[in-house]
Amino acid sequence: MMKPIPDELNNPINDEILKKLVGKSCHSDIVGPIEGYLSAFKDVKFYCPDGGKFSYILWYVNSVVFAYASGMQNIYLRLSQSGDLNLSAAKSPKSYCRENSWYPVPYNSDKLELLVNSAYESAKNS
Repeated sequence: MMKPIPDELNNPINDEILKKLVGKSCHSDIVGPIEGYLSAFKDVKFYCPDGGKFSYILWYVNSVVFAYASGMQNIYLRLSQSGDLNLSAAKSPKSYCRENSWYPVPYNSDKLELLVNSAYESAKNS
């Protein structure tokens, strides 16, 4: 049964990504690593519209989505374009808002924890 999107996520900063994720699914294997990293942050919430049908999962703080899992290989993180991170392995992002973009990161990347922390901090402080 489909769960409705939490009201707190219905805001302009999340509009584009929520529309993009409609009907998307994700492989359960890619979720474990990011959940492990995010378990330390008590203010992070997650949303999955239909776990029984392997729907996408997204994570948010302060009503800002900063990460989602979709597909079979990547976690997508909303990262600052002005940050001092080495993202040479990440594909070029499609512009998202003016200061942030979505970057695909392999779920088993050795940089995933660093990038998840960066995305979390950016969303928390926005």
